[in-house]
Amino acid sequence: FWGIFWMDASSAESLERGYLQVAEVCGLEARVSVVQRWLSNTSEPWALILDNADDPRLDISPYFPVGNRGVVLITTRNPECEFHSTVGSFELGAMATGEAVTLLLRTVGADNMSDRSIRGAAESVVQTLGCLALAITQAGAVIRQGYCKMEEYRTLYSRRRKELLSQKAIQGGEDYRYTVYTTWEVSRQMIEDMSTEAGQDALALLRMFSFLHYEGISEEIFNRVWRGLHKNRQYDWMISHQLKMLLRQSDQEWNVYPLRAAISILRSFSLINRNKNDLISVHPLVHSWTRDQMSASQQDAMWRQTTATIALSIPWTFKTADYRFRQSMMPHIDACLGFRKEGVFSLQSVGEECQTMASNFALVYGQVGRRQEALQLGERVVEVYKRTLGQEHYKTLHSMQILAISYSEVGRRQEALQLAERVVEVFKRTFGLEHYKTLHSIHNLAISYSKVGRRQEALQLAERVVEVYKRTSGEEYPDTLRSMHSLVLRYSEAGRRQEALQLAERVVEVCKKSLGEEHRNTVASIYTLVGLKKKS
Repeated sequence: FWGIFWMDASSAESLERGYLQVAEVCGLEARVSVVQRWLSNTSEPWALILDNADDPRLDISPYFPVGNRGVVLITTRNPECEFHSTVGSFELGAMATGEAVTLLLRTVGADNMSDRSIRGAAESVVQTLGCLALAITQAGAVIRQGYCKMEEYRTLYSRRRKELLSQKAIQGGEDYRYTVYTTWEVSRQMIEDMSTEAGQDALALLRMFSFLHYEGISEEIFNRVWRGLHKNRQYDWMISHQLKMLLRQSDQEWNVYPLRAAISILRSFSLINRNKNDLISVHPLVHSWTRDQMSASQQDAMWRQTTATIALSIPWTFKTADYRFRQSMMPHIDACLGFRKEGVFSLQSVGEECQTMASNFALVYGQVGRRQEALQLGERVVEVYKRTLGQEHYKTLHSMQILAISYSEVGRRQEALQLAERVVEVFKRTFGLEHYKTLHSIHNLAISYSKVGRRQEALQLAERVVEVYKRTSGEEYPDTLRSMHSLVLRYSEAGRRQEALQLAERVVEVCKKSLGEEHRNTVASIYTLVGLKKKS
């Protein structure tokens, strides 16, 4: 290039100053339009670099010279600037691990950059920092200045993260005026200065993200919370601890626009990323910074809000999509509950809703195979309900049913059986033999009998449940189909293979008709039928 012109594009004022500096150096009239016209008419090839064009409120296109005599290069954290691209764009994400290690070693002034032990120590540092270039240069400066040795950095980081990521190098630090944390603080302040509802929603959303896992955040979480808000109006505490953007929603129809507007603002400042599957991720250091800039009381309030949000999103329905959603929530439950030693039970002061939230989390733990954790939550819930509501309250009995299943799944079958028998006894006395709650408890008791080898009793109970469901609810009712499928297994255990096969074929037929061929229960019934045919 004949000339390379660099301008700070962080604001309109800085861009105008850049043009006036070019005018001064090149002997032109001190007006932006004059410099633009001069560049457009210059016959020599030139390059104009518009650096740090991060403000989504600033349209930088008026600062482009017209014509095709030069090249304009834009550096930005705002993905919307890709609109200006004519020959392509390139996103600079995290560095490759090897490159990050080399950058750190250069920054600390290592003598032997190929030494395996040194590179190993450096690798642990760059992975801690998510291979973020600016964070790596700051870490290098800290090590170079003697605050710690390479192998000590991770320990120091775990204790003094906020201080380390706010510290600017004294030497060689003039190329970029911000530290890691001040870079994001400037972005936060710019969003704050928007003084709009969408801007406030964006900051609240980012704070909530910092208590979720930093990857795999979906819009579906908030859609399901909205559904939960209107289906579970009895949960006063959980409902009151939701994002304002959700509480503003109509109960008639889910409006995704406020959520997407907030997400768009965060993306425009590169505070979050969104992949091709529309899942949101937050860089681990942005994730940490967001929490670090909150006071202790703000962190506590946001943790409570996030806990309530996750709990209200978890459905007690069992379609395929529900299973998939609950499985996707496991990393977020781990991340959120991990902030408190007592987990959800640190919210005992909110009353019964604490047990409701714990039961929701236990459902997810059980589904993903973390049965011991599900069991521990279940035991705690039963213990609290017995103490506060009494042994025969419906919520106590319901939690005992769930606990019985957990006992069975970890091999504590006798305890499971005792609980199941107790629940059936109370439900029969309270609701009668044909009430759906009683039938559900008898269904579970039949399974418990089967698992301890009392197969004849299991079969008799299963037959009784199917007979009542068919008579009162019809064959296509989901609970009827579930009980019929269970009876298939009881017939098979008792050696009555022909009856098992005939009933299994009927279950598959009705499931296909009423639920569809891809429904989880249909698939399970087909699997059972195939297994029976192989044994015949």
